[in-house]
Formats: sequence, structure tokens, C-alpha cells
Amino acid sequence: EFFSRIYEEMDYRNEAQNCIDFGKLYGSEDIIVPKIMLQTENIIVMEWLDGTKLTDVYNNNNDDTSSLRQENLNVVMAGIECTLNQLLVTGRLHADPHAGNLLKIVSSDEEPKLAYLDFGMVSTVPRQVRDALICAVSYLIFARDVDAVASLFGELQLLPEDVLNDPIQRTQLIIDLETTLDQALVYDSDIPKLKFDKLLNALTLLVPKFQFKLPPYFINNARALSTLEGIAVSLDPNFNVFTIMYPIALNRLLTNPTQSKIIDKTIQNLIRDMDGRIDEKKVTKLLNDSASLTGYSNRKVLYDILKTKGGRKFAFQIMKEKIVVRRKKEKNRS
Repeated sequence: EFFSRIYEEMDYRNEAQNCIDFGKLYGSEDIIVPKIMLQTENIIVMEWLDGTKLTDVYNNNNDDTSSLRQENLNVVMAGIECTLNQLLVTGRLHADPHAGNLLKIVSSDEEPKLAYLDFGMVSTVPRQVRDALICAVSYLIFARDVDAVASLFGELQLLPEDVLNDPIQRTQLIIDLETTLDQALVYDSDIPKLKFDKLLNALTLLVPKFQFKLPPYFINNARALSTLEGIAVSLDPNFNVFTIMYPIALNRLLTNPTQSKIIDKTIQNLIRDMDGRIDEKKVTKLLNDSASLTGYSNRKVLYDILKTKGGRKFAFQIMKEKIVVRRKKEKNRS
């Protein structure tokens, strides 16, 4: 893996194309991607960007005002949201997102922006892994269901099937995951607060015990999120990365734009009671969570859901079952 990445870094044509593709996906009002000025087999020239490292943002002792801290926090949050979109939505991932490759760009007439540098390593996250991550986040926050999270480790490509199918190892895995999450998650509100450093340390200890396979993109993104979250917490001690991650996951869960079977299964598990019937309270909570976290009204959330094929299927199923239940009640009364 190390040598293949070194070889990949030396391919300047590949890096130039990575930069162009990354810009098409993520270049926006908040995210800057340098333009390619010249590229050959041995030379690559990119647009020069003037900026400061994100790690310098919170060491500025000359102007440590609350407005500056909020400005810097907004830049970091843009980086976290972009990283999560790479991991959960598009699957095209900057695989070397350390602090030296992230810049805060400030101009006299515009809001500060975040710039990405160095595109020698850009990897792809398989769709099934993205879908499984969305489901895992939803299970953790909405249902606090560790067993359900463990069942996704195959789709996440973290564990071999023989480990998951072994009842003894599966039971021990759930016990160890519960211990890990007790250390890494603090449930002092509806959305738990994630302690990335404790989560990564605990997962590292589980690697040899359960034959964990950690793909490079998984490790790199965990490191990127951990770095950005650490900077955000230094600016705002109450910052919680799940307040950004959960809305993205919830939106993908409710709309299911890829028509994923595992997402469909997850949404069914989350909205049904023990008898397999749709629980209106659970459905309402999902909609309310999505509205409160995104700042949209319930009507806007519902409209966005109905715009997608997966969302219409989800809504139609709920309406159909409600009609059936109502007819049964009317029939019993008569």
C-alpha cells in the first residue's frame, strides 16, 4: 500500500486530473480548488493560493475576538462538511487531507474560504460502504443500536464474514463495541457528542482482536475528521461534529437516491415497532430531527423527500399502511 501510494503521488498527469475532478465535485462558494496551469509527465503547475494553515487559525493571539473565532469556525465547518460529503455522498475522497493541505483563504471583499491542496492521492469509497456508513450513523444516533451497527461491518468492509457469522465472536464484538462507544459518545442531548480521539484509539485496539481490515480511505478520512474536529473544538468547546454528520446521513436515509437495499432495510427497522407495524411517533421524530438540524420547516423536508424516487416510495408505503390500518378499524367497528 505504501509503495503504491508513493508511485501514485509521482504521476503528475493523474494528480492534475484528480484536481480537475475534485474541483468539479466540490468547488463552490465555500471551497476553493486550484486551477491547473500546466501539466506534463514530469511537471505540474497549479494556481498560486495565498492563505494560512487551519492549525494557525486558533493560535492568532493578536486578534482573538469572538467574531474572528466564529469566522474561523465557519471555515473549519466547511471543511468538515466537505469531508463528510466526500465520505458519504460522492465517494471521491481527498486521501491526504492533513493540515498542510488545507488553507484558509482571506480576501478584502469576500468571506473567508477553505482551499484544498495536493491531489496526488484521491481515492474512491465504494457505494456499499457509503450506504453502510449512513446506516451506521442513523442507528447510533436515532436508535442507539450497537447490534445493528455491528451487523453492518461486512458492508463497511471492516470485518470478514466468518467473524460476523461466528456467534461467539459476534457477541464479543458487540460487547467491545458497546464499551468503545460508551467511551467515545456522550449522550447529554438528543444528538451524542463524539470524541474522535477516544474512538480511534479504541478501534485500534480492536483491530488485531477481530481481524479488522482498515482501508486507506477509512483511516485517512478518520484522521481528517479528527484533525478538523479538534480545531473546531478549540474554537468552540461545545462543537459537535454529529450536528453536521447526522443531517447528511438523515437526508440520504430518507430520500435513498441510490435505491440502496441496505438503506431501505435500515429505514424500515427504524420506523417500525416490535410487531413490524409503522410507528407514527418514530416517523415524526425522524422528520422533526431532519427539520431541526437543517433549519428547514417540516414541509420543506417532506417536499425534498418527495422529490426523489426513494423518498416517494418511503412516503407511499407509510400512506398505504395507514389506509389499511384505518380500514381494518372501520371494519371492526361495523
